[in-house]
Amino acid sequence: MKKSIFPLLLVLPFAFALSLSSCSKDDDKDDPTPVAKNNTGGNSNSACTGGNGFCMDYGGTEKSGSARLIVLNSSNKIRVYWENGTGAAFEQVELDIYSLSPGTFPFNGLATPNTAFLQYFSTASGVNNVAYGNVVVSALDTTGGVTGTFTATMNDSTKITDGKFTNIVK
Repeated sequence: MKKSIFPLLLVLPFAFALSLSSCSKDDDKDDPTPVAKNNTGGNSNSACTGGNGFCMDYGGTEKSGSARLIVLNSSNKIRVYWENGTGAAFEQVELDIYSLSPGTFPFNGLATPNTAFLQYFSTASGVNNVAYGNVVVSALDTTGGVTGTFTATMNDSTKITDGKFTNIVK
């Protein structure tokens, strides 16, 4: 005796529609809404969350993601370089440290030994240089990486807090 699958074919669309109708956004009402900053770097394991990379709160907006180390031995300078986006959404940070040893360095625009410089650029708003602040470099190895923290006030009065760079390598 041969069984027909025709009755099964009639039931499947109904079962599928029933399963879709049981899902709704109202089911999620009791779930707390996560509080998240604007992570422009898109890296959930960034320096902001204890991972490797670059992170800072720039006037209330989190900027984070991977960065790279540029070593300019001829001038005893290292640069932590971060960039994000393209075109009209492009932004970058250049954090220069005029030393090849760990320590605390004040930000200034003089490019003298044992100081630092910070510049933020975005296509939308242009260049913003540091007015004052400091960077604390806890580990500096030009081949193994650089780690530290920083805070700053920029020329336009934007505050940078929670600045971190962790294991940044070439």
